Parts: sequence; structure tokens; C-alpha cells
Amino acid sequence: MQNNQEHGPHAPQFPEPDGLQKNEVEGVGTPEIEAALPTGSLVPPASEGGCPPPLEWQEILREFHAQADNWYLDRGDYRLAGRTMGSGPPLYLLNSFTGTHELYALLVWLLRDQYRCVMFDDCLAGARGRVTLDHLANDLLAVADTAGDRRFDVFAPSFGGLVAMTAMRSHSDRIGRALIQGGFAHRTLTRFERVLIRVCSRHPGRLRHLPLRGIIQQQNHRRWFPPFDKTRWRFLFDNTGAVPIAELARRAAIVRDSDLRPIVQEIRQPVRLVRTEGNGSILDRCCDELSAGLPNATEEFIDNTGQFPWLTHPHRLAKVIREFLEGGK
Repeated sequence: MQNNQEHGPHAPQFPEPDGLQKNEVEGVGTPEIEAALPTGSLVPPASEGGCPPPLEWQEILREFHAQADNWYLDRGDYRLAGRTMGSGPPLYLLNSFTGTHELYALLVWLLRDQYRCVMFDDCLAGARGRVTLDHLANDLLAVADTAGDRRFDVFAPSFGGLVAMTAMRSHSDRIGRALIQGGFAHRTLTRFERVLIRVCSRHPGRLRHLPLRGIIQQQNHRRWFPPFDKTRWRFLFDNTGAVPIAELARRAAIVRDSDLRPIVQEIRQPVRLVRTEGNGSILDRCCDELSAGLPNATEEFIDNTGQFPWLTHPHRLAKVIREFLEGGK
């Protein structure tokens, strides 16, 4: 592949798939987000002392699109699409349950001078066979191999935490440290949730087409978004709404079929479990269980951020990431 731009000797060289252009990847560069991007100069960098200035997400996202290396990697019947930005030791950011890697733009912008951030989307809606955690862990290692990263650190929220822990157990020499936010080793799904997986696995629509999706998402998450910028919530809403329903169903099926509780004690790498407000009692119990099972885990609580701190309070999350990763030097 020919990357859009080169940013140093570690820019990955991924193979170019035939006929695929940048904005043909689902959920990347969606019209709703692109239409919200104003023109203008980038906001000044955060000051060292006191409260940092708010990030103008529209301008940061534009710079993210312009400066990050854009790449694709074919994995048989589905494709990985991602970006790399920054310089320094590699930090891989795995996706949450919904949304694309673009939601990390603000966080990556803050980390770009200390870390080479690698993020990507597993486009599972096109997969013909059953996809497992082992498949996704192998995807992660394939990206790292192609980028020339023998060893790297990971930030992984919720669903991404399952992928990270699977890779950490099977490839213990490749991943150094991991931050897992809202993590769990196992989730018991209700009968209704299991029926939804079967019904939605072949649904042709996107998440924005689901009835009551807007109401549910607003009730669960909007309260945590900064009041000084109401459009930042729209960024999350539009991005997650562009995710194919079938892809979401595949992720839910992986959660249904996975139970890492018997093997978490084999994960010896340092892990920082990040808790946030808004998790709910079920997720809190899952995090308690994970904390007790991981032999080298510590915890960090970030209040008033909700489950998307990389959007609601990226400065605070960036500080947590830096402090944990730099503690291993």
C-alpha cells in the first residue's frame, strides 16, 4: 500500500487492496462527521499548568485525517482499516463495542508526541465464517508484524479488552503493558440479547436504523459529555450510528461465546484496570472479578467521564495512560 503520508521510519507499509479507496471503508469519513467539520486554524496546545483548554474536536479530526497514515490490511474474507499517528514507542488502541477508530482522534492528538498510536477497525460484517477472539487476536498481531512492532503496549476498552487479553495470553512476549477500561472476562447475556444476535446477524442496516437506539444511547451516555461543546456528543452519535448492525451482532456473538475466566491468571503482564462512572452494577462486578483473577493488575478510577473518556475527558485519560506506561520504563 502507498500510505497517504510518511511520518518517520516506523510508518507501516501495508499491502494495497485492489480498488479500495480511503472513504470506502464503512464508518470512516462518514458524511455526518465530514459535514460537521468547520474551517479554521487548529486550537493551541494545552498549557502545562492549570486546566488545559478544551479540544475543538472538529479541527482535531480534520488534522487527524490529514496527518495520520491511512492503511488497509486484507484478512481473507474481511479487511482491517486503520491509521497510525505519532512518534515514539508503539501504543495500539483497540475498539470498544461500538464505533470506529476515529473516535480516538482527540486522545491520539494528545499522545502523538510520546507514542506512535496504531488503531484500526475489524470490518466483520463481511466475514463469511465464524469469527472468534483468536481470530481478532491474530489480526492484532498481523498488524503489529506488518508495522514491524515486535513489542507494543495496548489500550483496550470493553470488547477490545477481550481481544487484548487473548493476545496477551497467547503471545506473552509481544505485549508489554495493557490498560483495560470497563473490562470483563465473561458476560452472561439474557435470552432476549441472544435472540437479537440471531435476528441481527444478517441485518442489512446500520445501528442508526434501530428503533429506540437514540433514546437508549442518550440515557446511557450523554450526561457525561462536556456542556461547553454539545456537538461532541453528535460526533459519537453519528459515528456509532454508521456501524453495520450485522457487525455489532458478530461482536455480541463473540462475547456470548467467550469466557476468559479460566485463563486470566496466566496473563502475567502489568495491567491497569480503568474504571469510570456510568459502568453500572453488572460491569462493576465483572471488573471486580477481572481484578481478582489477573495476577498483576492495578486499578484506576476516573470520575465524571462516562464510558467514553477518550471523547468526554481525553486529557485525563491521556494522563492515566502516560503515567502507567512510563511506570514501566
